[in-house]
Amino acid sequence: MYIIGITGGIACGKSLVSNELKKYGARIISADKMAHWLMSPCNEIYNEYVKHFGENILREDGRLNRKKIAKIIFNDKNELKWVNEMAHPILRRYVRERLVAYQRKKRSLIVLDVPLLFEAGWEIECDEVWVVILDRDKQIQRLMKRNHLNLADAESRIEAQLNDDERRKRADVIIDNNLDRENTCDQIRRQIEKKFPHLIKNYEEN
Repeated sequence: MYIIGITGGIACGKSLVSNELKKYGARIISADKMAHWLMSPCNEIYNEYVKHFGENILREDGRLNRKKIAKIIFNDKNELKWVNEMAHPILRRYVRERLVAYQRKKRSLIVLDVPLLFEAGWEIECDEVWVVILDRDKQIQRLMKRNHLNLADAESRIEAQLNDDERRKRADVIIDNNLDRENTCDQIRRQIEKKFPHLIKNYEEN
């Protein structure tokens, strides 16, 4: 079993890369999707949020008000630190359980999609790390459009993460997502052809 870690700045195109790898037979473990599930009522991260912030962060239906939480943590470094220190050990436990399950099923390629992979030290779980990069102006525009944020809120979220220069230094592979989708997919295919030619063969046969 070979594990590729996918990371990069918020709204840089990590999901595009993961979904493209899925076409070639990779199994995807998304830390974001797992976190969303753990943030649903009565799950572990949900309970920790309510214990820490109180019930004023809940919506009328009892679910977490994620916009309110984001407003708090992206404007207070101490709260952001608390969230990361609380959430990552819980996520890591669930991710490792999923990895063990895939290993038992003899899956050949696993993609670990983790936005804060380097910040949380998750690179030790991976055989190699791919970093998806995007120019800052494009990143800001995508984030504002996707999350319906103003400029200040978008910039605060970007600045809360590791910068691209540091990510580049620690990457095994860099996927440049600044051009069109076809160009990004071509970069991914070249990596698969070089390292996992059997997956290309299986994809073309099916």
